[in-house]
Amino acid sequence: MAAIESPNPEDTFRLREYFGALWSRKWSIIALTLIGVLASGIYTYRTTPVYTSTISVLATNPTATIDQTGGVKFPPNMDVERSLITAYPVAACATQILSHLADDHIGADLSTICSPDTLAKTVPAPKIKQNLTVSFVQGSTVLNLADTEPSRKLAQAKVQAFALAYVNYKITLTQASLAARRVPVNTQIAVLDKSLASANVTFQKHIAAAAAAGGQCFACTADAQKIAVIQQQIGQFQQQLLSLSDTNITPPQVLAPAIYPLQPSSPNKKLNIGLGIFVGLALGIGLALLRERLDDRLRSRADLEDNAGVPVLAVIPKVPGWRKKSDARLVTATEPKSAVAEAYRTLRTGILFASVQRGIKTVMVCSPLAGDGKTTTATNLAVVLADGGKRVILLSADLRKPRVHQFFGMENDKGVSNILAGELQPWESLGDQTIDNLRVLPSGPVPAKPAELLGSERMGELIAGLREVADFVIIDTAPVLLVADAAALSPLVDAVLLVANAENSTRSAVAHARERFEQVDAPLIGAVLNNFDPTRARAYTYRYRYGYGYRYRTYGGYGGYGYREYADEPPPNGDAGRRAEPPARVPPSQRG
Repeated sequence: MAAIESPNPEDTFRLREYFGALWSRKWSIIALTLIGVLASGIYTYRTTPVYTSTISVLATNPTATIDQTGGVKFPPNMDVERSLITAYPVAACATQILSHLADDHIGADLSTICSPDTLAKTVPAPKIKQNLTVSFVQGSTVLNLADTEPSRKLAQAKVQAFALAYVNYKITLTQASLAARRVPVNTQIAVLDKSLASANVTFQKHIAAAAAAGGQCFACTADAQKIAVIQQQIGQFQQQLLSLSDTNITPPQVLAPAIYPLQPSSPNKKLNIGLGIFVGLALGIGLALLRERLDDRLRSRADLEDNAGVPVLAVIPKVPGWRKKSDARLVTATEPKSAVAEAYRTLRTGILFASVQRGIKTVMVCSPLAGDGKTTTATNLAVVLADGGKRVILLSADLRKPRVHQFFGMENDKGVSNILAGELQPWESLGDQTIDNLRVLPSGPVPAKPAELLGSERMGELIAGLREVADFVIIDTAPVLLVADAAALSPLVDAVLLVANAENSTRSAVAHARERFEQVDAPLIGAVLNNFDPTRARAYTYRYRYGYGYRYRTYGGYGGYGYREYADEPPPNGDAGRRAEPPARVPPSQRG
């Protein structure tokens, strides 16, 4: 028994992806379908209705019974018969028939209406053959005439007129042909009649001469034989005349009167509406698939994995009710039992596993562009690692637009920039937190040359020192595609975590970020898909539909440069931006 082949999982993936793309753009498909239906309805409404009448004529060979040889009749040539219907004499006769129908002379004899003298003076009506079609089925001798006109009566009258004109024309042609064929026969009969009369006179003379002589008439026998031969020949020619009689003609027959059309043949409302639906649906589906093909935005978790070249360690759901991204919310501390907090714990599991396998202690969290949620990810990852009993230091290395301090309600008057400038020691900048096992090192005042400071030897010493006193050092830095900070800092860390936003990030941005890290041989270990909205996910396994809407703006900052991680609010000036209130202390046992 042959094995049944299972469907290719990749083919199933693609089919689900196509259906997901169509579902995500269902409203545009519906709109184009409605436009197609509306267009077909307008076309149908504005098109003048026309009616088609048909009639069938049995074509024959009128002299078939006369010309048959060995009992075999010759059928008509249907191509010739079809061309005869639209011939000039037939069109002229049809014109005369239509004129008599208009004058209510329908009972008039066709031989009179279409007499040769009348047709010689008749010119076919203009465009009388324009809408007339003649067809036949191969192997059949039935001609099908059809005519389409705005008037029902005119369509019926025209096909009826052409059918009758064709029959009359065939009969007239056949009668003329038989009359011509009878002429030589009648001539021969006339000659034989004269010969018979002469033979009879001679025969009578011989009889009279024999009676006067009282003897036997020896010439009478020859005369009688001659007369018999002549009479036999005359009989044969007369029989031939009988075969050439008009009564032996087999004329074409109109099988049934022309149909009076009750419904218009065009426009076909059902067909037009169906075509409108089909065309609109085809255009909608085609446009949806084209937009999906040209769309550069991340469409699935697999898209992020393919373009980042690393596995996705966690998918962070969108925080319900969080509409202002400028608001710093530490979800893992304020809502420890939420689905979002659980997603960060999944990320923690991935980091802990990587730590065991590779000895990772310093993790840099970065993103391709601003607004992807790298700072939110870094802060919440630090909290869940601390909840897991790990000693964690959260270092804010984004020296251009820092936000880490806002999540913890801290001041940003001192921090990393002061340490790198030699103004402070690391322990003097570490802030006390209400979360056990977690210490936060803010970025401090914005320096003149952030990239140079982050790539300096002093920064390496700082990270090495923090690494010795903590289980994990989580480092938040600037977007990799906007500035060189992340690339300068990546050689100093054990691992790099790339964060992409389900609503903003594009595949090309993620791929470019990966290339940037590859250029500096950065230890990229995984990615995080942030701000994922399950309500807008596509309905297929392992591939999700994300809400699209990338927006990026630049603002002036120190030295004329700046970037923004906020959606609607202006960027904060130093530490004067909006700060969140410090979260209430929550014991680890109650954080899930």
